[in-house]
Amino acid sequence: MKKVVYQVLTETIKGDKKEKQFKSYREALCYATDHVHVKVSQIIRQGEVINTFKF
Repeated sequence: MKKVVYQVLTETIKGDKKEKQFKSYREALCYATDHVHVKVSQIIRQGEVINTFKF
């Protein structure tokens, strides 16, 4: 059985772009919605964007 990996692409308030992978959707969601540090983020599962956030 293949594990689902959630990839999060973020752009910080400072303009840095980061990419991080998580095993659970909950972890990915917490990281992607950290509005104190993140300006724009996307959660990707199996190559498909499932959420986009803009703060």
